[in-house]
Amino acid sequence: MTVARPPLQAILWDIDGTLLDSEPWHQRATIAVCRSHGYEMTDAQYAATLGISFPDFYARLHAERPMPVSFERWAGAITDHYIRRIHEVAPRDGAFALVEAFAARGLRQACVSNSGRRAVEANLGYMGLKHFEFAVSRDDVVNGKPDPEPYLRAAERLGVPPEACAAIEDSPTGARAAKAAGMLTVAWPQHTHLVFEMADHVVGHPGEVDWDALCEMAGDCRRLAAD
Repeated sequence: MTVARPPLQAILWDIDGTLLDSEPWHQRATIAVCRSHGYEMTDAQYAATLGISFPDFYARLHAERPMPVSFERWAGAITDHYIRRIHEVAPRDGAFALVEAFAARGLRQACVSNSGRRAVEANLGYMGLKHFEFAVSRDDVVNGKPDPEPYLRAAERLGVPPEACAAIEDSPTGARAAKAAGMLTVAWPQHTHLVFEMADHVVGHPGEVDWDALCEMAGDCRRLAAD
C-alpha cells in the first residue's frame, strides 16, 4: 500500500556531483595527493569509492596498504588541491535554475554533503546561490552517508518533518541515506552503471519530477516559475 506524503516543504541538495560537476576535480586531487605519498591510485579505484565519506575512503586505502600520513594531513591536502582549482568546476546542467525555481515556489532549501566543512564552504562560496539556509557537512555529524544522520540533522535544523523533505542525490550512497531518513529521494546520476535500490525516482534531470503534483497538496504552494 502506498502511503501518502504530506505537502512538500523543503528540498535538500547533495553538492558534489549533484549541484556541481565536481567529482572529476575531487578525483584528480585525490589521485595527485595519493601519488605524492607513493600510493599509486587508479581511476578505477577512485570510482569504486564514489559517495563514501573521506574517513571511510581513507580507512579503505589504509587497510589495503598503510598510508604514510595521517587522515587529517591526507584530507587537508586533497581539499587544498581541490580549492585551488575550484574556479574550473562547472555546475550540473540546469541545477542552479532549478534552485531558483524551487525558491520561487516558496520551498526551503539546504545542502547535505559527505565532504568536510572546508570543501563545503568553498563550494557554497563558489556557487554564490543565496537560497540555501545552511549546509550540513561530514564534520557536523557522527555518521556520514549512507547513515541517515546528515539528512535527519538537516530536517531538524529546518524544523521540517523528514517526510516533507525531498532529497536530490547523484550516488546510491546518498540516496540510501535520504531514503533511510524517510525523505522523498530523487536520484540524478551522472554514471549510467550506478544501481539505485533506494530511490523514489531515478531521472535524467530532476526537472522531470512532477514537483507541481507534490506541492499542490499545499494550498499556498506556487507553481514552478517556468510555468
